[in-house]
Amino acid sequence: MNTGQRRSVVVLGALGVVVGAVVLAALLLVGVPWLVAVVAGVVVAVVAAIGLHLIAWRLLLRLAGSTRPSGEAEEVLENVLEGLCVSHGIPTPELRVIHSHSINSLAAARTPAHAAIVVTSGAVQQLERIELEGLVAHHLCRIRRGDAAFETLAGVLLAWPLTAVGWLRGRVMDRVLPAGRGLAADFEAVSLTRYPPGLLSALMTLSAQTAQVPSPTVAALHMWIDEPDWGIADAIRHPRLETRIAALTEL
Repeated sequence: MNTGQRRSVVVLGALGVVVGAVVLAALLLVGVPWLVAVVAGVVVAVVAAIGLHLIAWRLLLRLAGSTRPSGEAEEVLENVLEGLCVSHGIPTPELRVIHSHSINSLAAARTPAHAAIVVTSGAVQQLERIELEGLVAHHLCRIRRGDAAFETLAGVLLAWPLTAVGWLRGRVMDRVLPAGRGLAADFEAVSLTRYPPGLLSALMTLSAQTAQVPSPTVAALHMWIDEPDWGIADAIRHPRLETRIAALTEL
């Protein structure tokens, strides 16, 4: 079990404990025998944890407004994804698209075998094949590391409920998310593609763009490879694109 998977287990366990405790307290208050209340609390806690684990990534994909690819332009992206997965023995994630002129991407997951990579139509249309390969490899590594699954749970369980409290959401997510996760995935992606200039060029294009993903959901704000700018001071970037570009330039 890697670090990302352990973090996911901790989050799901915490959810189960909280839900179970609430149910237990409510049942005891209405006079239910303590043994029955404990059993009911445990059952509800397990069901809640398993339920969130199963649906979180699908919910996040829906919140992000992603759809299945349908145009000829996406065929190149599908070929890149399949090629990387087949050559490295990685389960092939679903491919989803968000219609936006900006260049961006994210990965949502439950497990490495149940995951999706979301790419904007702007990325498909504007990036070269080798740059798309770098982006896809980055997300495959986040999925394989378990980072995508943990980020998905954190987005649905923490960021989304705190939508209206931006300052608190920023503080909570900044403490929960591991520092350096983006940079670690960059290095693994370069090892996967064996061509550092591909991802480097993609990140440089991302850094130079001014367009942003329209109306991104708060639940996925921390998951984009280039975090959308909402004009609020709660950005969660570990580390910044400039730092990642500089690190890849040294390779």
